[in-house]
Amino acid sequence: MPRGAEYLIPLADLLDAAEKHERGWSLRSIARLHWKRWGYASDKSALEGLRRALRVIDAPVRDRLAATRLASTMHGNSARAAHQPGHPDHARFLAHRAMVRRNKQAGS
Repeated sequence: MPRGAEYLIPLADLLDAAEKHERGWSLRSIARLHWKRWGYASDKSALEGLRRALRVIDAPVRDRLAATRLASTMHGNSARAAHQPGHPDHARFLAHRAMVRRNKQAGS
């Protein structure tokens, strides 16, 4: 395990965070849940430590644009036409939303 702030995160928690992140959780929400237990001063510092640690172990980490895009389409903030019932991709959009919710419930 590398030295520095990443070392505060136990390996088991790091692997669990990587799995949750692959299922759609944001790194920010994971850091908010665990920052005190990991011994960080704030959730923001835990987020940076988590991001660095995941990159060190070569776990896939979404970049900020991809994370923003995922959040905006998952929570209904997007103005995309697929949200409209008459759109050809509406059924696929609903299936994606249901899959994300199931994955989050299974991981909690």
